[in-house]
Amino acid sequence: MHGSLNTQPLTIGSISSQVSVLGESDPGETRPRVAVQVTLHLSFAEILGRLLFTSGLMLTHEDLETGNEANIVDCLRFTLAQTGYDTAEDFADMAMDIYTGRRTSNLHAFTVSLGNVITHVFGVTAPEPPATPALSLATQAAA
Repeated sequence: MHGSLNTQPLTIGSISSQVSVLGESDPGETRPRVAVQVTLHLSFAEILGRLLFTSGLMLTHEDLETGNEANIVDCLRFTLAQTGYDTAEDFADMAMDIYTGRRTSNLHAFTVSLGNVITHVFGVTAPEPPATPALSLATQAAA
C-alpha cells in the first residue's frame, strides 16, 4: 500500500545552485534545486533491504566493523534518494528471506552483521536470525 504525504506534509527549504540531488557541492550542476524534507517511517526489513540491494551502494564488512554510525546513516540517506517505494518493498522481502534463512545465500553472514548494525544505529527491533547451519550441527552434537 502506498503511503500518503497528507498526514506529514513536506518541508520546503531554500533553493541552491550547483548542488547534487543529495545537497553536495557540484559545480557542473546548472539547475537550481529546492531542499525538500520528508518524514518516512522505516522498519528493520526496509532499512536492511535498502542497504543490501540499492544499486550504487557498496557496504563492506569493514564498513560494519568500524562502528562509523554516520557512514551507515549517510548510506541510508543515499538509498532513500536512489530507490523507489515498490522496489524498496521487494528489497525488504528479499533481505528478510536471506536474514531469516528462508533463502540460501552467500550474503547470510553479512546480512546478519548488517542487521546487528541497523538495530544499534537506528534502534529498530530485528527478528532473531536462525543459527547458521554449522552452528546448529555443533550445538546438536554437544547436546
